[in-house]
Amino acid sequence: MNVERPRTRPQGWLSRHHRQGPRPWRKLRLAFLRWRRTVLANPHTARVYRTIVGGLGTLVVLIGLVLVPLPGPGWLIVIIGLFIISSEFRWAQRLLHFVRVNVEKWTQWIMAQPLWVRWTIGGLTAAFVCFIVWCALRLTGLPDWVPDLPVLEVLGLH
Repeated sequence: MNVERPRTRPQGWLSRHHRQGPRPWRKLRLAFLRWRRTVLANPHTARVYRTIVGGLGTLVVLIGLVLVPLPGPGWLIVIIGLFIISSEFRWAQRLLHFVRVNVEKWTQWIMAQPLWVRWTIGGLTAAFVCFIVWCALRLTGLPDWVPDLPVLEVLGLH
């Protein structure tokens, strides 16, 4: 006795693509990849394209390196610059892989430490950032919109 199962599908069987339609950036990405393939087909335009990508990525990396000691996303900007460069250069792909692996190792090491070690490292990092901000404010001076506070005189910023 061979009984066929009914061909009804369970609730929610559709993937995200079927439920919501194609991702909005897919057409733009595919158009870019087609354009890039045509550019790289000609050796002269490929050289110009690689030079522009390398220059732009290097500029982003340099801006990120300048911003590293300041509070903000300095290292993130460096990694974004490496992503840009690694789209065309194999050495940058290897460097980016090295950075990913070591950031993951560092994160795992930090999370394996006792809470007091994590808090100490976090406190030292915060103290370093405060010192860099203090140095920057000593060099450039306080903006005019900062009110006169007694703590600024103690810190030597007024």
